[in-house]
Amino acid sequence: MFELLQIIYWLALATWFGSVLFIAVAAPVIMRSVRESNPVIPSILSVNLEGQHGTLLGGGIVGNIMNVLVRVQLACAAALLLALVGHWAELPREGGGLVMQLVRNALYVAAVGLLVYQWRVLWPRMWKYRQEYIDHADEPDVANPALDQFDRLQHENAVVLVMLLAALLGMILFSANIYKVYYDTGAT
Repeated sequence: MFELLQIIYWLALATWFGSVLFIAVAAPVIMRSVRESNPVIPSILSVNLEGQHGTLLGGGIVGNIMNVLVRVQLACAAALLLALVGHWAELPREGGGLVMQLVRNALYVAAVGLLVYQWRVLWPRMWKYRQEYIDHADEPDVANPALDQFDRLQHENAVVLVMLLAALLGMILFSANIYKVYYDTGAT
C-alpha cells in the first residue's frame, strides 16, 4: 500500500510542480514573442498604442493556457491530498518523521491556498480589468486605470507563481526521506 501511495504522491507533486514551472517560464516567453511580432488587432483598439495589441494577445494566450493548467493543478492537489492522508496512516508518528510530515502538510496547505487564491480571486480580477480595458480602449479616462490595475495584478500573479513554486519545491525537498523514515522504523 505504501508503494502505491508513493506513486500517487510523487506523480501528483511532480506534475503540479512541472505545470507551475511551465507557466512561470512560458508566460514571459510568450508575452515577449508576441510583443516582438507587434500584431495589430483592429477589433480591439483602433490604434496599436505602445504595443498594447501584443500585450493583449499574449495575455489571452497565457490566460487560455492557465485555464487548462488550473484544472491539472486542482487534480494534482486532490491526488496529493489523498496521498498525504495515506501517509498519516502509514508513516510513523514520532521523531523527525513527524516533523517532516507536518512540514509537508503545511507546505501543501500553503500551495493549495495560493492556487485557490490565484484561481478564484486573482485571475477573475485580472480578466475583469482586461475586459474593461478592451471594452473602453478608445476612452483613455476609463481604459488607462483599468490597464494600470491589470498590470498591477499581473505582477501580483507573478509573485504568487513564485511563492507557489517555492511551496511545491519545499514539499519536494522535505519528501526526500519518506522511504527512509518508513523503512527505518520497521513499518513494512
